[in-house]
Amino acid sequence: MVVLIAKGVSYLHSSLLAILHHLFEPEDRHNYDSSLYAAVGSGLTSLIVLCDQLSLNRARSYPHRSGSDADCVVCLDRLGEGDHVRRLACSHVFHRGCLDGWLDHLNFSCPLCRAPLVSDERVAQTRRRVTGDLLAWFPDA
Repeated sequence: MVVLIAKGVSYLHSSLLAILHHLFEPEDRHNYDSSLYAAVGSGLTSLIVLCDQLSLNRARSYPHRSGSDADCVVCLDRLGEGDHVRRLACSHVFHRGCLDGWLDHLNFSCPLCRAPLVSDERVAQTRRRVTGDLLAWFPDA
C-alpha cells in the first residue's frame, strides 16, 4: 500500500513539475529559509527516495540459487531455491518481500550491517529539489 502511494505521489510530482516548469520558472528559488526547507520537504522526500530505492531494488531482484547457506536476517528463514531475493550494494541478500517491507518503514539502511542504501548527499539533494518546487508552487506558504 505504501509503495502504491509513494509511486502515485512520485508520478503526480513529476507531472506537476513538468507542467509548472513549462508555464513559468520561479525568479529566485534559493532564497528560502532553511527551516522551511526541512519542514516542507522531508515527508515527500522520504516517499520519493523510497520509490527510487524500490525501483532500483526491483532491478537487483533475482531467483536464489541453492549452493549458498544463507538466511534472511529479517524473517530468519533460510533462503531457498527459487526464492526471489535482493542483493544490496553491501552484498547482503534478503528475501524480496522482507527487504521491501523494511523499506516500506522508511529504513534506508541494510538490515544487517546498517550500511546506508541512499547517501546523505542524495537525500539532501532530493529534499532541496522537492522543497524548492513546493515553495515555488505555493510562494506565500
